[in-house]
Amino acid sequence: MAPQLPPGVRIQRHSPSHRALHATRPFSPGDVIATFSDPLLALPDGATMRTTCNYCLRVPSPLQPPSQQPGDGKQEGDPSKQLRACTACKAAVYCGPGCQRAHWKAVHKAECKMFARVREQAGKEWLPTSVRAAAQVLMRLKGGDKAMLEAFGTGGDGEDGEGHGLKGNAERFRAYEEAWRDIELQAAAAAVYSGMLDKEEVLAQAREILCKIQTNAFNRSDADAGMGGIFLDPGLAMVNHSCVPNAFIGFDKRTATLRAERPIEEGQEITISYVDYTLPRAARHEALRQYHFQCACPRCADDLDVYDVCKASPILARLGSFSLQPDLDRLRNPSIDRSKAPKAEIEALYKKWRTLSKPSDAESDEDAQLALARSRWALCRPLVEARMWAVEPLPSTILAVATSWQTSYKRVVYALPLLCFLATECDPVKHPAPFAPWRVKGLVAIAKVVAVTAELTASGALARRCAHEGIVGALATADQVTLCEALLRLAVQHGAVAAAEGWEVLREARSMLEDVESLQGRERESGLLRAWAKDPEDPEGAAFFEDQVLKPVRTLASFAVEGLEAMLTGEDLGEELV
Repeated sequence: MAPQLPPGVRIQRHSPSHRALHATRPFSPGDVIATFSDPLLALPDGATMRTTCNYCLRVPSPLQPPSQQPGDGKQEGDPSKQLRACTACKAAVYCGPGCQRAHWKAVHKAECKMFARVREQAGKEWLPTSVRAAAQVLMRLKGGDKAMLEAFGTGGDGEDGEGHGLKGNAERFRAYEEAWRDIELQAAAAAVYSGMLDKEEVLAQAREILCKIQTNAFNRSDADAGMGGIFLDPGLAMVNHSCVPNAFIGFDKRTATLRAERPIEEGQEITISYVDYTLPRAARHEALRQYHFQCACPRCADDLDVYDVCKASPILARLGSFSLQPDLDRLRNPSIDRSKAPKAEIEALYKKWRTLSKPSDAESDEDAQLALARSRWALCRPLVEARMWAVEPLPSTILAVATSWQTSYKRVVYALPLLCFLATECDPVKHPAPFAPWRVKGLVAIAKVVAVTAELTASGALARRCAHEGIVGALATADQVTLCEALLRLAVQHGAVAAAEGWEVLREARSMLEDVESLQGRERESGLLRAWAKDPEDPEGAAFFEDQVLKPVRTLASFAVEGLEAMLTGEDLGEELV
């Protein structure tokens, strides 16, 4: 039986071994294509199963009101207290009785006893995500779960007579010794802890299940939202990969939302990227090894870099004006010099960059981070000279420094030019869609630092915290409250497309925007920003946005490379940078 699909998509077979999702109607960039809210598997990462509802996958946040279930009492200020543990195993936790009952009926009635074995045999209260997922499948198959039997049942590669079962590529996994060894260990653990290790055929079944999970499940990880775990829906698993995708997936609790990234015509195949499509080609192909195919999309076939793909993007003219980089000519005709950074050199550079070790927790002081940043910046020198700011690993190098400085008392002000630079020179090229989650996160990051610099400016402490006259001058002449509000309005509007309503980044942006809007005496500024947000072509609103937002952002961004050079090469731009 074919997987049940929501309206908007259908499965089409291209060949005996190739199935794909196709659109049943046209979609514009940002449109919801389909939602998938009844997954076969949806579970948090093993290490976070005590801080995430094990059924709905909600991660409590200080921004969320505490559960008001009867008997819960007041739990404000401590997100962990919003969750209640299963009274029997004490391992799985839930938002409230509703989620607990639903999870008990779905699978926890069977796995509750499993955690007693885990505690007894391993001395732990949690299992690695893949082991727990495989154990859940084993137990539900044993219980005769129809949906599980259709997806994971019947031998071979798991396909039923009509070819609707999940593919596992088990034989191809066997070809990779290290990967197969991990699968064997995980399969043994799943069989033991599920209480089903009584026959060799159970181990074989567990291995096949793990291969299918590895091939078809989606990783829900989002560090900014404290979100992790896996999501498996047989229908959504039919969507294929491209390094120039026309769609993307966002997760919220037990729901996956498939949205258009580019225009999609009726009948056209829908594709997403299984990996970070902004990486060099060799790195993408290495990441795709676990899926056992060689990508032949236009980006791979012609070895296009992010500048090539951005230049040809069909959404620049449609959406590019409502962003921090509305200069479409700059995106279509970048002032880069590829001769200074040939593609083969970039591939080798990225491979070496990945070998540089991050500081351990014991070594994660500023000196260790500085040493790593200097090594990475030195490696990226060809990209710097070529002004290819958006080509990896240069953006990741800049972002790592900016992230470190954001949490540094001494350097938080210096993080602002770096974040502005990323938002204007890197992210719009890597992700032409302004509603891309990565770009929304960047907007909120800038707004947070601007909130800090606004307080420093108001208190007169800015000049004492920052020795760079250009940065101090730019902030002193800018209306930082207006700048912050504009960034948040961009984040809120694009964030509503980037992910679901429950996205932590979107909730945070809305909360900050409410605080800014509550300030007195800003009716004119807020009115102009509202007019601009409603219509970016509004003459008065657009002129206000250009003068009060784009101008200071560009000015701050212009100090980014100078500041990095000063800190990473030892030049002196002020005491705080050294």
